[in-house]
Amino acid sequence: MKVVRVEEAERVENPHGVDVRKLIDEKSAQIFYITLKPGESLKRHTTPVDAFIYVLKGRGIVEVGDERAEVKKGTAIYLPKGVPHAVSNGGSLDMAFLVIKVV
Repeated sequence: MKVVRVEEAERVENPHGVDVRKLIDEKSAQIFYITLKPGESLKRHTTPVDAFIYVLKGRGIVEVGDERAEVKKGTAIYLPKGVPHAVSNGGSLDMAFLVIKVV
């Protein structure tokens, strides 16, 4: 069994300059815990694998391709590989979400 606490998880350097913690890094999947403070964002980018976002707290805007949606706690979003996507927190509270990459 692998047990990882967010507070103790490895921080990952990233081009977005936000708090990213690697929770799981296995052959078939990776899970990251990301916190966006008000005004922070994951800039538009692509990934070479399918991924999913699950919002744990707060609100934000997710863009996938030409689509844009407001998201909040309890929302899941599919990010197809190779399709540009972005996440932003325009609110006044922190936003936290999981990114699950299917490797």
